Amino acid sequence: MRRYYYTTIQHLPKVAFGRTAVTCSLGFSLFTWLGFNKKLSAEDELIKTIKHCVLFTQRGEYEKAEQLLHIALRQAQQMRNESGVTYIYDVMANLALEREQLDKAKQLFVAVTQRIMAEGAKEDDPRVIHISAKLARISHLKKEYSTAKLGYDWCLSKLKNLPPEALNEMEKLIALTEDWYGRLLVDYENSNKGLDLMVSSLIRMEKLEDVEKEHIVIQMNDIATVCDHLEKYDEGISYLLQAIEIGKQLPDMDELGAVYVNLGRLYMKKMLLDKARKSCGAGWKLGVTAKNDDVKREAELCFKEIKNLS
Repeated sequence: MRRYYYTTIQHLPKVAFGRTAVTCSLGFSLFTWLGFNKKLSAEDELIKTIKHCVLFTQRGEYEKAEQLLHIALRQAQQMRNESGVTYIYDVMANLALEREQLDKAKQLFVAVTQRIMAEGAKEDDPRVIHISAKLARISHLKKEYSTAKLGYDWCLSKLKNLPPEALNEMEKLIALTEDWYGRLLVDYENSNKGLDLMVSSLIRMEKLEDVEKEHIVIQMNDIATVCDHLEKYDEGISYLLQAIEIGKQLPDMDELGAVYVNLGRLYMKKMLLDKARKSCGAGWKLGVTAKNDDVKREAELCFKEIKNLS
């Protein structure tokens, strides 16, 4: 799980999860050789190619994903499958954003928007709003504060003007937009409004069945770091304790050690040094178990700070 949009305030180290996805790229490469092309239409093969692109992206194998996307694009163009071309551009744009290739991502997202609007999509089409939120996020990452703020305001106004039946289906998009907007305000205004938006996003995410628990843990951690920055230490501790309780139930949550270390740092702010030492110790042990040098190093720094305060 990549987190290119998280705050830079004592955030979780950018380390990969320990799980391994099932390899299926070999099966794809053997399709034609094994005669499967007799059973599959060209569109079926295109869909399978795109699925492999997404799989490579999820596994962090970005070069392979990029190469396969160009193959998929040629397939779609040869088939004159305009919907396929549009979808592949969107996958390419998301991959570029994942890799923080911001100018490339922006260019591709704009192209996708132009294509779907040429097909008749209006400004309040969820696809247009979703891409607009990502363009606002790109502006934030490029430090174009005013442009990003205008973009998020526009997206939220469009989302909140949708009819109630449509709003229910857009909860995840609203949550995503609120979270990104909140991070923008925290970065540039150091404001409580940013924290409020991030909390609102978390509440929405917790109600959605298809949101992974790992995401909730990370979101709670990031909210806690903002609470720390705003000197709302008790609130931050509360979020981290909740995150830890959820994380304990996730055996593949290698980053849980970082949450413990952040909890230790907040306890230090309140001069609760015994609790701080215990939390940083738990974080260090998890770092050792997960072979996570970032977490180990942060825990050791935590111990040094506690010693200086004792």
